[in-house]
Amino acid sequence: MTQKKPDSGKRQPDFHKNPGEHQQKGASPARLAALEALMDVQISDAYSGLALTRRINESALTAKDRRLMTELFYGVLENEICLDYILSKYMDRPCEDDVTKMILRMGVYQMVFMDKIPDNAIVNEAVELTRRFKRGTLSGLTNAVLRSIIRDRSRIVYPEDKVENLSVRYSFPEALVKRLMRDFGEDFTEKMLAYRSKTHTVTIRPNLTRFSAEQFEKYMTEQGFAWEKGKIPESYYISGGFVARHEGFRLGNYSIMGEGSMLAVQALGVKRGQQVLDCCAAPGGKSCYIAEKMLGTGRVYAWDLHEHRVKLISGAAQRLGLDNIRLRVQDATQIVDSNVETMDAVLVDAPCSGLGDYLSKPDIKYNITEEQISSLHAVQLEILNTCCKYVKPGGTLVYSTCTLFEEENGQTVAEFLAKHKDFELSGLDEMLPEAYKEEAKGGTLTLYPHIHGMDGFFIARMVRKKRI
Repeated sequence: MTQKKPDSGKRQPDFHKNPGEHQQKGASPARLAALEALMDVQISDAYSGLALTRRINESALTAKDRRLMTELFYGVLENEICLDYILSKYMDRPCEDDVTKMILRMGVYQMVFMDKIPDNAIVNEAVELTRRFKRGTLSGLTNAVLRSIIRDRSRIVYPEDKVENLSVRYSFPEALVKRLMRDFGEDFTEKMLAYRSKTHTVTIRPNLTRFSAEQFEKYMTEQGFAWEKGKIPESYYISGGFVARHEGFRLGNYSIMGEGSMLAVQALGVKRGQQVLDCCAAPGGKSCYIAEKMLGTGRVYAWDLHEHRVKLISGAAQRLGLDNIRLRVQDATQIVDSNVETMDAVLVDAPCSGLGDYLSKPDIKYNITEEQISSLHAVQLEILNTCCKYVKPGGTLVYSTCTLFEEENGQTVAEFLAKHKDFELSGLDEMLPEAYKEEAKGGTLTLYPHIHGMDGFFIARMVRKKRI
């Protein structure tokens, strides 16, 4: 689980009070919407997925324009360091105006990473954007810089130093590159950073209390979804539509959920009638999946630190029609004596740096610090040390994160097991789909984007030994 900020959570894009206000005749709707969404992230600190969805919803874009907008939005976010490096070869100093700088990034991205748009059209659109956003005095700069790139691309030479080279080419901060090379080695790190998903699909799963696989596939076809089966059971990839706005989502027929998170729930191996705790549960996707796996029986105790986040879990449960979930505002580092040794299974989807999500949330990699990783490691251990006490003898404890750093994953588990001799890694391979069994035999599984074709994720399954 990506680390959450301890504020009210009201992180809304507000770059413009009137979304789409610049989409006047003569401007490219796709580029205008992409720029607005990028500035939501840059200026308003909006989450990338929220910014993209908002601007698409509030812009009258054709299917073709939506595809272009999405590619521009994710492409610029994914390649920010590289784009700025290229611009530095053609400018004496960085552009100080945020909007113009983003327009320049969009222009460079189209020139360097896309091959179907004529250079002149790219320049003209960029100049038009500066005028539409009332930066007319900077239109000359925009025109000059982009035309300089067209005339002479020989200046684009990447650094020779390996760390700098990987940082620039794949737009990862140097500190993260160094840490990843330390954890995984140079060759593995380069292959991982070089990987880019070819499409930006949405992964959904059916409400298991309402649909079998056959029924859900028929439902998706009837609803006109462009779908294909995912890599794990009960997952489906959707393209060409916005499933969160579809009536079926509001009615609770399906949920949007990453495959790594689904595998973490599958690792629990829950059975009907069990007592299960999800101790860092918001926004509720895993809790609801657990509840559905038990077909409405037993109890799922869903806890989170903040009341507004517990309300998110409540909303998800109500949408899906689940009544076997019990909510609580609870600090997972503080013991609840009445729940000691009462749970058949406990899921610790711990707060983490979230680097594994860099494919779907490309802006996340720019905000991770060494200090953050170390502080999260301490919190993760504290949560595990507390929540393991709720597991019955013979019960299951699953620890998961959506990050790739060894300090937050294998090292955290190793330190926990060294202190808690009554727990052992066990049975993960027995709970997962066939494709992951061999990798999971040691009791842990790490999903890597370039190997598994999905967001990075870590899962460890531990069992509490029965007392003799």
